[in-house]
Amino acid sequence: MYMKIEILKEIENAPLARKEIKFKVLHTGGTTPSRADVRAKIIAQFDADEARVVVRSLKTRFGSDHSEGIARIYDSSEQMKKVERKHILVRHETKKEGT
Repeated sequence: MYMKIEILKEIENAPLARKEIKFKVLHTGGTTPSRADVRAKIIAQFDADEARVVVRSLKTRFGSDHSEGIARIYDSSEQMKKVERKHILVRHETKKEGT
């Protein structure tokens, strides 16, 4: 499946020690990509540490070949744990074997 991320807006939020990114994912000829796939692309594109990146939202309109979302890249993982809600952090935990 073809997947390309286009950055629509990038804001430096100094008080919360994070970078906020609004993006569009083009996924022509396939289904909506998983958060893990999108997160991996954002990590690669921004050369960020995996422990400091959160995909906050990812939305696709029915029948569309693109999705829009919001990601946040924190200055530290401690700051991310202080600011983000618990359910968002749980979404980004790596799956353990046998689960």
